[in-house]
Amino acid sequence: MEGKILFDEMTWREIKDAVRQQRVVLVPMGTVEQHGHHLPLCVDNLIVGEVCKKAAELIPNEALVMPHLSYGYNEHHKDFPGTIFVDADHLIAHGFDVCRSVAYHGFRKIVIVNGHGSNGPFAQIIAREVTNKTEAICAAVDWWNLSKDTAARLRESEAPGGMAHACELETSLLLYLRPDLVQMDKAQKDMNFQKSNYIWWDLIGASVGGKVSFMDYFSRMSKTGTMGDPTKATLQKGKEVFEATVKELAAFCKEFRAREIRKRVDHHGPEDPAAFSDW
Repeated sequence: MEGKILFDEMTWREIKDAVRQQRVVLVPMGTVEQHGHHLPLCVDNLIVGEVCKKAAELIPNEALVMPHLSYGYNEHHKDFPGTIFVDADHLIAHGFDVCRSVAYHGFRKIVIVNGHGSNGPFAQIIAREVTNKTEAICAAVDWWNLSKDTAARLRESEAPGGMAHACELETSLLLYLRPDLVQMDKAQKDMNFQKSNYIWWDLIGASVGGKVSFMDYFSRMSKTGTMGDPTKATLQKGKEVFEATVKELAAFCKEFRAREIRKRVDHHGPEDPAAFSDW
């Protein structure tokens, strides 16, 4: 088992050993959807999967990587061919069942690592349901939130909007991770969304959805399927953002692994002062 980090490459006895080590289980959550004229459908799955694997490689006896939750909430992209979309309730139920299974086998720390913006609210709901309904605790994180400072420093595109979808950020990551899948000669800046003081989309903005949460059909906002400026992308930007993200995820895993799962206190009956004696 030494050095193994992929859940589904282990035997069941190796999984028992990983439980004894109380490894943090990383669950990559992505989607299959259009990413403009220049990027493939696998962008979100590819990036989040590589982030999780590289983070686990930094702390191999402390983390384990599950197979992807590969299909996400992205019906707003369905006007562009290739997008695979699932119902919100199905996504939550499927993600919860996967994490519940992990908890059933004895793992107590689970992290859903999201790679698709619109999955964010659902990843948070799944994490809360797992924490509320199993013996494990579960956190959810969007990978880009772990490297915002690095991305903001390297950014050349307009803000907000230049780093939204198939953009400077995602294209840079693909140039670093899988340059063979990038068709830079077809990359186009597309900032055709309606300008607003309250609604915007940017992975490195104050919020992916601006001050007001709203998502329209993508074909109403983009001519190409891109939102942002992929022409500003470079391999070096992708390398720096990727490395910063991996480092932060590994650091969080170590902290989360050490996090105490405190005993719950039911306050419906007489109060017991001893319940707080260790706090």
